[in-house]
Amino acid sequence: MRKLPLPLRGLQAFAAVARAGSVVGAAGELAVTASALSHLIRDLERRLGTALFARAGRGLQLTVDGERLAGSVVPALAAMTDAVRGFARRGTELRISTISTFAVRWLIPRLSRFQAEHPDIEIFLSTSTRPVDLSQETFDCAIRFGRGDWTGVASDALYREELVPACSPRWLESQGIRGVEALARSRLLHARARLQDWSVWLAACGIAGVDTGAGPIFETRDLAIQAAIAQMGVAIVDPRFIEAEVAAGQLAIPFERRLPLETGYWLVWRPGHDSGRPLAAFRRWLSAELAAAPRASGGCTT
Repeated sequence: MRKLPLPLRGLQAFAAVARAGSVVGAAGELAVTASALSHLIRDLERRLGTALFARAGRGLQLTVDGERLAGSVVPALAAMTDAVRGFARRGTELRISTISTFAVRWLIPRLSRFQAEHPDIEIFLSTSTRPVDLSQETFDCAIRFGRGDWTGVASDALYREELVPACSPRWLESQGIRGVEALARSRLLHARARLQDWSVWLAACGIAGVDTGAGPIFETRDLAIQAAIAQMGVAIVDPRFIEAEVAAGQLAIPFERRLPLETGYWLVWRPGHDSGRPLAAFRRWLSAELAAAPRASGGCTT
C-alpha cells in the first residue's frame, strides 16, 4: 500500500476549512481548537509549497492552488466518510421493505415492542407493491406475500393467510343478517388486488347465489377495512389484520368460517447476509410475536 504523500489530518482540516469558509467554523465541525486547525493548515501549505487560502473579509477564500486541491480532496474525503458510515450503520439500522396493508395492519402496531427491546436500532420502513431486488437495493430484508417459492433469497415463513368476513356490528344489526345466505343481499367490499377473495371463500364454504362482482372496490385491503368500519358493507380479510378493531367493537366477524389459504407472509433476505445484529434481532422478535399470538382456527367450519 502506497503511503499518502500528505498527512490525512491535514487534508481533513483543509477540506473542512474549504467547506466552512473559516477556521472557526471548521474547528467546530471537527471538534478541535481553531489554533490546532490553523497549525494543520500552515503545515500542509508548507509541505505543498503554496498558499491554499487567502483572507476575504472575516473569512477565507481558496486560492487557485487551493481550488485545484479542493476539487479532488473534498469529494474523495466525502466518499470515504460515506463508505465508512455505511458500515457503521449496519450495526444500528434496519431497512425493511413490505406491503402497505401488512405494514399498517400488523407490523406497525407491534413495532413499539421491538423498539422497546432494541432502542439503539433505527428502523427505515418502506412499502411497495413490487418485490424489491435485495441484491440491488439497499434493504436488509423484505416481507413478501406469496407461496415462499422465490429464488435467490433466504426466508422465514411468518404465517399462512386466512379469510373471514368482517363488518360493523351496527351495520350487521341494521341489515338483519342471521345466516351466511344473507350475503346474497349484502353489499360486498373488495380490494383491487384481491378481487377473487370473496369467490374463493364462498366456494370453499359451499355457498352459491352471491354476486361477487358487485360492490365497491378499494385500492387496498386497509381501505376496504375502513369502509367496513364506516358501515358501507362487509369485507373479506385476514383476521390478523382486524384484531384491534374486533377487540374495540368496531368490527365483528359474523360467521366463524375461516378459510386457510396456500399463500402467506414471509420474511426474506439475501443468503449469507443475516449475521448482522439488527436483522438477527428482528427475526427473533417476529418469531416471538407470532408464537405469542392466538392460534387461528382452521377449515371452513361454523
